[in-house]
Amino acid sequence: MKNRSNRNIFTTFITVIFLTGCSLTPDYERPTVNTPAWKGGEVSQNVEIAADWWKGYGSNELNTLIEQALAHNNDLQASLHRIEQARAGLQIAGASLLPSASVTTSFMNGPKQAFNITDRRNKGVPEFTGDAGISYELDLFGANRAEVEESEANLLGTQYAHEALALIVMGDVAQGYFNVVNLRELRRIASDNVKIVEDLLKVVEARFQNGSVTALDIAQQETVLSNTKAELAAVEQKLALAENALAVILGQPPQTIDVSGRNLNNITLPPLVVVQPAELLERRPDIRKAEADLIAANADIGAARAAFYPSLNLGSNLLLAANPSASALLLVSSLSAPIFQGGRLEGGLKRTKERQAELVENYKKAVLVSFQETEDALTKVKTTQTRQDALRQAVTKSRKAYEIARSQYQLSVVDFQTVLNAQRLMLQAEDNHARARFDTLSNSIDLFKSMGGGWNVNETQSVKNEGD
Repeated sequence: MKNRSNRNIFTTFITVIFLTGCSLTPDYERPTVNTPAWKGGEVSQNVEIAADWWKGYGSNELNTLIEQALAHNNDLQASLHRIEQARAGLQIAGASLLPSASVTTSFMNGPKQAFNITDRRNKGVPEFTGDAGISYELDLFGANRAEVEESEANLLGTQYAHEALALIVMGDVAQGYFNVVNLRELRRIASDNVKIVEDLLKVVEARFQNGSVTALDIAQQETVLSNTKAELAAVEQKLALAENALAVILGQPPQTIDVSGRNLNNITLPPLVVVQPAELLERRPDIRKAEADLIAANADIGAARAAFYPSLNLGSNLLLAANPSASALLLVSSLSAPIFQGGRLEGGLKRTKERQAELVENYKKAVLVSFQETEDALTKVKTTQTRQDALRQAVTKSRKAYEIARSQYQLSVVDFQTVLNAQRLMLQAEDNHARARFDTLSNSIDLFKSMGGGWNVNETQSVKNEGD
């Protein structure tokens, strides 16, 4: 009879565990945002952005550097630990939906009396007692489930943040690499310019010896030479700083940076893909991160509402003792309900609602910023390509003009000022063209980043599900 009673208690306990309550969490609705068509470019049709989009630039060295950064960048590694923290938080929140069990034991000695084989209790023989308990909180109003939903959203949010950071790192490595290579080319141009100015100075000095020019011509060319050397030193400084910055992004000491690229001549501009504005809401991990924060705040409202209602705890205790007659199985329960909290619950609910309203505005701002970044990138790509083409022709024309001016100066057809002007225009055209080529590549990277790169939200969600 006693065993049957115990079985009935367990059956009732297990049945109650699987009872489900109501949820006070409001239904989530994505904020409505306006998504007008781009004004800076046409949308690409039926074209996907590759996950390894940077390989379109055709640089094996760049590919290696990005892979190194993805594996060793300190910010990315730190974000992986934040993901694991969020996963642990989900595990903790999920534990509230399951029963908890605990065991306590006690061990004590009885009075020190003579040993009596017929009565072993409290005659110098130790007495053992054990208490095994199982408890479960009925989630009547969905407070625990709301906390789980919030933790799930936080986990996804940290994963989205990691992917957004990875996209930034990819872009920073590509731009940092192109910057280093471009500065090396600018250094070569500046070094060549020093040689050109020095050669022209020799011509001026020779003509001065012949009495064809005055000391003023020599002083002017020496001034140009000093300025050109100063520009070379400035480029060398920028190059050193750019290499150091790239090393940190790669997760390695600046002393160990080793980049072999010397110019951007072999870098190809990949086909640029432009998606619909509405697609950015799904394609950009930073926007999905903002939405995940909003979903978490929405779930937090459910938990704050549930705090106004009673909570019910069920449990059983199994008392075991050395004395069989002292053993017992008890089914216990407790009901608690808030009566007067001095406005604490109302304040908590208001705070969560205002927090959600704040995050709605943050989400809308994130969308607007993404549109701005895309429009800026589209405009810059289009204008810098046009600018680069024009400057390429300017380089060719300016070199030809300088050679003509120099030859005519040696024949005393033109004065020295004409040569100086032609030389200045040539050096400026070469420098501007190199910078425009870098700007074109840099702006194309910004366009890839603004489009979300090759990121796929489904892959991030599948990783989250695998970790659950």
